[in-house]
Amino acid sequence: MTKEQVVELIQINYQLIKEGKGKWFDKRAAYIIARSFVIKDRRFSDHEYRRMEEVLKKELAMFNALGQPVRGLLLGMMLANGKTKELDIHTLLTDYQRSRDVGFQLSSYSYFSAYLLQFTETAEKEFIVRKGQQIFQELKSHHYFLTGAEDGTIAIALAQQGKLESLTAEQIGHLVEAYYQALNEQGLHKSNQLQFAAATAAMLTGTFSYELMEELQKMVTELKQMGIKPKPELYNSIVTLAFLATIKKVDFQALGDYLELLEEKTSLCWYKDFRHSLALGLLIQAEMTDLSNDTNLNITALTLTMMMAQEASAAAAAIAVSAAAANSSS
Repeated sequence: MTKEQVVELIQINYQLIKEGKGKWFDKRAAYIIARSFVIKDRRFSDHEYRRMEEVLKKELAMFNALGQPVRGLLLGMMLANGKTKELDIHTLLTDYQRSRDVGFQLSSYSYFSAYLLQFTETAEKEFIVRKGQQIFQELKSHHYFLTGAEDGTIAIALAQQGKLESLTAEQIGHLVEAYYQALNEQGLHKSNQLQFAAATAAMLTGTFSYELMEELQKMVTELKQMGIKPKPELYNSIVTLAFLATIKKVDFQALGDYLELLEEKTSLCWYKDFRHSLALGLLIQAEMTDLSNDTNLNITALTLTMMMAQEASAAAAAIAVSAAAANSSS
C-alpha cells in the first residue's frame, strides 16, 4: 500500500470502531486498534468485536481485572491477527492463568502477557512464563518503584526473543539496565517509558550495541529538526528507529509524509504528540516489513506483534493515568 492508502485505511478502521461498540473508547486506544488492522491489511468488524467480547465475558469470572481500555485493545489486536474463535478466548484465559500461577500480578496488564503467549508453542509456554517471571523480578530489582504490572508484557517478550535465548534471566536484566543507563546518559529521562525502550533495545540487539547509541544521538537530532521532541512516549520508537539505522538508511521523507497525512486525514487535530507517535510507528512498520524477508536480520512478524503488544500496554497505562488526573481535577 502507498502511504496515502495506509493512512486512509487507518481512518476507515477508526471510524468503524467509533461507529460501533468502541464509540466510548479513548481516541488513542481506537487509533492503536485501527493501526493493528492496517498492519494486517484488514478492516475492523463491529459484529466480530461484539461476538468475541460476549464470549470473553461469559468465560470470565464476575470479578476480574480485565477492564477498559485494556479489554478493547486486547480484543482489537486479537481480531486483527485473525484470532476470532471461542478457542482463542479460551487459550488467552488459560495462558493468563498460567502467568498468574508463576507469580505475575492480578492485573489487566497481565492479559497482554497472555496475548503474547498465543504466539508460543504450547510445549514451550511453561518455560517462557517462568523465565519471563524471572526477568520481571530482575527488572524490578533495579527499579523497584518503577517496575509495574504493565512491565510483565516486556518480560514475556524478552523471554520469547530468539536473540536472547542463550542468556539467563539475570543476564537479560543486566543488559536492559545497561541500556537504561546509557539511554539516560543520552538525555532520555528516567521513567517507565525509558525502561520500556531499554527492553526493546535488548530485544532487538541481543547484546549491548555502541553503534545503536551513536545512531540514537543522530536520530534525536534529526527528529528535532523535523519538530519532533524526544518526549517519553516516543522513547521506544526513537530507539527502534536508531536500531533500524544501524542496518539501513531511514527514510525521513516518508516520516514527513506520514506526519502531513495524519494531520490532514485523521481526527487527531488536537493530539499532536500522539500524531508524532503514530507517524513514527507507521514508519517503523514500513521499514521493518521491508527487512522481514531477510531471515539473517531476525526481524519477524512476531517481533512486530511483540512491539505492538508492548505499545498497547504502555498506552493503556498512559490512558489510565490521564483519566485519573482528569477525575482528580474535576
